Amino acid sequence: MNLNISQGGSISLPGDQYSFIESLQKWSWWVLVLTSVLQVFVFTTLPNAVAVVCVLATWYYTKTVFLKIGMIKDYPLSTFLILGFTLTQFYFPLLFTLAEWKPVVFNLVLPYQVFLHSTLTFAVLVIAHYLYRQLPYTLHKRERSLLAKAGLYTPPTHIQLWIMGLLGIGATFYVYLYSPNIGWEVTGSASDKAIQSLMPFSYAPFFIPFTGLYGSKQPLPKMLIAYLVGFTILLFLVSIGRNSRGGFMIGFTSVGFSYFMGLLLGVYKAKFLTVKNAVIALGAYLLFTGPIADIGTAMVLVRGQRMDIPYDRLISLTFEAYQDKRTIEQYRQSDITGKPDWDENYLNNIFLARFSNIKFNDASLIEAKRIGRQDPLMRKFNIDYVLSILPQPLLDVLKINVDKKMLRGVSIGDYLYYRAGGPKASLGGYRTGSMAGIGMATFGWWYLAILGIGIMPVFYLFDLLFTKQIIPGSRLGSSTTKLSFSLCGMLLLDSIFRFLPAESATATATFLIRDFLQLVVLYLVVYHLTKVFNILSPKPKALTRRQLDMIDNNSKTHPPISLNF
Repeated sequence: MNLNISQGGSISLPGDQYSFIESLQKWSWWVLVLTSVLQVFVFTTLPNAVAVVCVLATWYYTKTVFLKIGMIKDYPLSTFLILGFTLTQFYFPLLFTLAEWKPVVFNLVLPYQVFLHSTLTFAVLVIAHYLYRQLPYTLHKRERSLLAKAGLYTPPTHIQLWIMGLLGIGATFYVYLYSPNIGWEVTGSASDKAIQSLMPFSYAPFFIPFTGLYGSKQPLPKMLIAYLVGFTILLFLVSIGRNSRGGFMIGFTSVGFSYFMGLLLGVYKAKFLTVKNAVIALGAYLLFTGPIADIGTAMVLVRGQRMDIPYDRLISLTFEAYQDKRTIEQYRQSDITGKPDWDENYLNNIFLARFSNIKFNDASLIEAKRIGRQDPLMRKFNIDYVLSILPQPLLDVLKINVDKKMLRGVSIGDYLYYRAGGPKASLGGYRTGSMAGIGMATFGWWYLAILGIGIMPVFYLFDLLFTKQIIPGSRLGSSTTKLSFSLCGMLLLDSIFRFLPAESATATATFLIRDFLQLVVLYLVVYHLTKVFNILSPKPKALTRRQLDMIDNNSKTHPPISLNF
């Protein structure tokens, strides 16, 4: 099947079969089967075998139901959310632990409960998505909607993306480096918080290579790679200055997720089995397991000083720690052998752990077991935590009394640890809780029902961030399906992939009450503010009627874009 990108920039899907998804289904399954066999026969324990069965069952259903071109082109972002959950909670842990020669249940105190809760959560997501797909609404005709008229689906120019990126980096510099108290304060002035909200736009330029996904008409500039390398270095230095590994990594993951989404939709041809790609893959592996992993550990080593010294000194200390390989190795060994009350040790590689650390689930379930019941104070904290996202003036009008500074100054994982008997000084440690343990300590098994009800509107709102149109062709009965993402949705790809697991099932309420609305409004404001710079963008050449007819009548004239990464 030939998949084309129309000159208007949107994704054209003239057929209903696509070989990349078929290949992904096949190879992901056989890789999983092979690693599962090794897991079972190398690590011969019953908990490990049960975990492997859970992984096999959930991925088999995922690849059978959700890895389908029809599902992805109709519900791309909600499907991406489910793929993210399945990969981070099942598939990746099995692969990455084996790569480090560990069982998938490594360091899990409650392995049966961990995989029971994850499997039940997966079942709830499957049922919720099925019910969501049955709802009587039209998801795809948005060309005349209020969001479309506001510009949500209008592709920004390259100049706009660069300005967005510079605004994001400038906001990060101001919040964490120029006036660092702002970054760590829970409350603050409206102007400071408005500047802080611009930080996610730091990654906007990384989407320039993926114009086909959001409908841009502009050709890629010749010096794009050089510009992006320079921008990446700048982002890297700012991230070290604010002592944030995630601040640097989200740019890379956003690029990876964009390319993966393009492969799923047929925007890019998949040519993986080449010498060039093998060299790139090997280089990337060595980079992320070597220098980048070391710089991430160095950030952790100097983290305790980030509030007390200037950012330039913090950058200098980070590079000094990076050069001390012995201290880095000693820290990793102490992290592996140490058994604190809240143990998060699962994978050695700190970046792989970002996408597959199921030890968080185990740690939270351990604390829930210590509490041993549905704790009324945990329930009150969860409810107040949701209410605390509302603006203070609205809370005052509604006469809702919550301590926003306290609530937003700790994580729900911190409060769970405290309620299970931890010292009060532990509040503010920002322990990463999990939905299973916090759910059991707060709502009991009802947390699954809360998740199921709350996730359906979340599915809908995520899928609002793309458009789908059926365009009649020049021939009788012919048509072309065109998809186009809002750049707002692409900026969210990393967050969508890791939306679940969340700390609590109430995360859906937080998203519905404020996060989504704030994100869309902020994006539209920034989009329209940056439009004034479009006078600097070269105007694309208009296509002739003959060229448009050739695109419609002969798909071979314009084969799919091929990116041989």
